[in-house]
Formats: sequence, structure tokens, C-alpha cells
Amino acid sequence: MPGTGSTAPASPSNEALAAALEDERRRLSIPGAVALVSSASRGTWTQAFGVADVATGAKLTTGSHLRIASVTKTIVALIVLRLAEAGELALDDEIRVHLPQLPVPGGVTVRRLLNMTSGLPDYTSDEFVAGTLVQPGRVWTPVELLDIAFRHPQRSEPGGTWDYCNAGYIILGMLIESLKGERVEVTARRLVLDPLGMRDTHMPPLTRDGAGLPDPYVRGYHRRDGELIDATNINPSWGWTAGNAVSTAHDLAVLVESSVRGDLLQEQTRIEQMTGVPIAGSTWSYGLGIADFDGLWGHNGEMPGFQSFAGHDPQTGLTVVVLTNVDGVSADALAGVLRTELGIGGAVRPAR
Repeated sequence: MPGTGSTAPASPSNEALAAALEDERRRLSIPGAVALVSSASRGTWTQAFGVADVATGAKLTTGSHLRIASVTKTIVALIVLRLAEAGELALDDEIRVHLPQLPVPGGVTVRRLLNMTSGLPDYTSDEFVAGTLVQPGRVWTPVELLDIAFRHPQRSEPGGTWDYCNAGYIILGMLIESLKGERVEVTARRLVLDPLGMRDTHMPPLTRDGAGLPDPYVRGYHRRDGELIDATNINPSWGWTAGNAVSTAHDLAVLVESSVRGDLLQEQTRIEQMTGVPIAGSTWSYGLGIADFDGLWGHNGEMPGFQSFAGHDPQTGLTVVVLTNVDGVSADALAGVLRTELGIGGAVRPAR
């Protein structure tokens, strides 16, 4: 006789996940998306939807390379944490000791840049981002980006409330290059990307050639007044260590899973990385380059033409990754669909 106790709802099939994602993609008019869901119980499922190029109709593939915007911060944070473990810096070092040329106040430490409690002003206003569409080929230097940020007053006392700040991660990039005497993309390859086997991920150089994407080429779109504008060739130098990396769904799954497990770090460092500060107006928190989206630890990112989300739940072993070739809340929205279908709830939208 069958038992009468309650049973857990069946996990949705891959076909059901695909149907739900395709419905939402079409509803939001997202040109293309790549989604990945992985867990011990269901294995890894990856599927591409829509097109890589609106003009030609070329299909997006599961191995497509897209800009990941602020998910770059997780890579940069791992570099900094590894340098701290090597004794090349301490998390509570004052930035002005390492980079005395920068006009930062006392109390702005490496840790506070990583967890966005530095209170520093930022440079990525709506007007600035819109300007990248007007001058897509401009190659920005870190100093130019910080010059824009420091035209504005300090937003809060260092160590106070959480306030998203791209400028802080530009400073971390300068710190890495100052300590290592080499380009940050070289350090990223040696300390993070190669050790994790992330062969399809790179941080482009600050050159005109840095705007290129690997084949098969994906075009990214910005929506303005209901029309799609091609934003593919905007030079990502304006995001640099705050958001210029290019990756794939597979590599982002590796990144968030490895980060949460602490594969590259000692246990105490991993604990510090995953100690979050509250994000006002939400149930989320932000650690050292990684956010807790109600149980899914990872990051999201947005820049003209692209949006991304990658998260891993250490309790269930579930990983969710979504990449899209249009900005706005496109990847976040599709990740929300996956969370709903998988019964894990929660929305994602604290970062940019």
C-alpha cells in the first residue's frame, strides 16, 4: 500500500525549463540568451535561445562568448584575496598607503572596496553610460575614469552603508597592477582563470582591439525607444576591472561554484569572502566581490548590449547561469524564471 505522507514536488524537466524561458524571452523581446542549470540530482543542462545577430539571424550557441559586465568583479576579488594570502597586501590596508596618488580619504581599505562600503563616489552615471554609445571606440584609462568619479563628493563615511561602486573596483585593478608590475589581465590568467580551467574567459587589454569578441561572433543590443541599437563595438575599457570580462555559461558556472567552495582560497579567507553586508531595501547581502541572492551566491552584471547572472546555492548544489545579448534586466528576468520553475524563489537585481 502506498505511503500517505507528503512528497516533494517533482523537479521540472529540461523541456519545461526551456519552454518557460522561451516564453519569457519572447515576451521581453530578448534577441538571444544562453541558460545553464546544474545540480548533482539533474546533472548539467545548457541551452541557447534566439539569435546572436538580429540582422543575419545567426543562432546563439551554448558556447557563445558574451560580455559578463560586473561578474568580472568576482574574478578581480579572487585575485585580491589570493594576493592577501600571499602576504602582498592585507585586507584592512588603507588604499592611500598603496596608491598615495589617489585622493581617497582615510578609512578606505581594500576590504571596503571589495564589499562596497568605501563610500567613494562613482563614475557610471546614466549620462556616462549613454555617452559610451556616442563614442563607442574611445579607450578609457583608469585615471580618466577615476577623475570623473572624484569630481563628486564622498557619498558616505568609509565602513558605513553598502553602496554599489564601480570606481572602487577600478582602484582595485590599479592596486593589482601596482603590486604585480604587470597588466591585470595577465595576473587574472595566472591566479584565477588558468587554475580554474576557465579557458573561454578573458579580460581584454586597454586597447582598441580590446573591443573584439571571439568567434562565433555575438552582437549585443541596447534598447532605445523600443528599437534595438547595436552596442557590440563599445570598447569595454570603460568597465575595466569593474566589468570588462568576456566569458561563457560553462565558465561562469565554474567561477561561482569554485568561489563558493573556496577552491582557490584558504578556509578563513573563504569565510571572509562570504561574510556579507546588508543591501538596503532587499534581503540580499554583499561579500567580497560576491553577493548572496537569497541563497544563490554569485554576481550579476549589465553594460550596453549585454546582461548576465551567475549564482550557486551551497546548500542544494544548484547552479544557475544566464547570459543575454541585450541590456536591461534581461538575464535577471530569465534567472528569476528559473528560480520560480525550480522552486527556489527570490529575485535578482542588486548589482550592475
